[in-house]
Amino acid sequence: MRFLTMQRPLLTAAASAASSASRLGLGGLAVAVAGAQLMGGVLAQGRRNASVKAQGAYKKKSKRGIPNKLGAKRTGDQFVIPGNIIYKQRGTHWWPGENCIMGRDHTIHAMATGYVKYYRDPARHPDRKYIGVVFDKADTLPYPAHAERRRRLGMTAHAIRAVEERPALSPSGIPYEVRRVGEKSSDAADAAAAVGVKSKGRGKARQQGEPERLLRLRADYSYREDNWRIGRLVQTTGLRTTRFRTRKQFFRHRRWRRERELEGQRKAAARRAEAGDGDVVKAPKAMSKKAAKKAAKKATKKK
Repeated sequence: MRFLTMQRPLLTAAASAASSASRLGLGGLAVAVAGAQLMGGVLAQGRRNASVKAQGAYKKKSKRGIPNKLGAKRTGDQFVIPGNIIYKQRGTHWWPGENCIMGRDHTIHAMATGYVKYYRDPARHPDRKYIGVVFDKADTLPYPAHAERRRRLGMTAHAIRAVEERPALSPSGIPYEVRRVGEKSSDAADAAAAVGVKSKGRGKARQQGEPERLLRLRADYSYREDNWRIGRLVQTTGLRTTRFRTRKQFFRHRRWRRERELEGQRKAAARRAEAGDGDVVKAPKAMSKKAAKKAAKKATKKK
């Protein structure tokens, strides 16, 4: 028995009882009986119940868990834009219909701007419920088979207006459009060659196969080609905007070109040495420590 864990008054009483029994000359049996009676009283008096848990290890748990926030986020006939969440669910209680999509977690999103409609479509499936988006609030889903295509937000088809024809000359007598002839026709070229006439141009000769250009009159009374026509000149003249398709090709070409230049310099130095001009002392080439070490290693291998 662990007497040291008892309180101080109880421990004193037990010690006095044991000493009195020994003085009276009682045997070990009397001491054992007295000790058992005393310990029974001690245990009855010193019992503690853990009614309150130790501080720090006890925390009152919340009775309310984290909500999943499932259910309808947009009601019927409510306005939505692309990307809005219409219905959040676990499983497929509702299926995406007209202008709707379903995400990985079965959430139904709107794909177009319009109004929400909850409906059934027995032609597609007898039991499934669908959610769709219509452009007109008065429409009902599902649409009948082979129905006219619905246009967004009440837009209707209309005929394109015909472009008004402009006169050939402006009020001041200047033509609105001027065509710049690119390549001479074959008949005109043959006639010029037969007569022996040589064309004299101020600038660079035009490229073969250059198309005609349409120049329009501007507000400042200058003629200029349309921007979209100027942008298409790259396709007609055969120019290459980029020489290399990737950076790797460019670096490879640059390395090859540098090696070719060095090879040409070595051959030129060899030809000068054969011609007798090899007495010229060549300045040593600046090299890094790594390059010098590599060159020394290469020289030892040749020996």
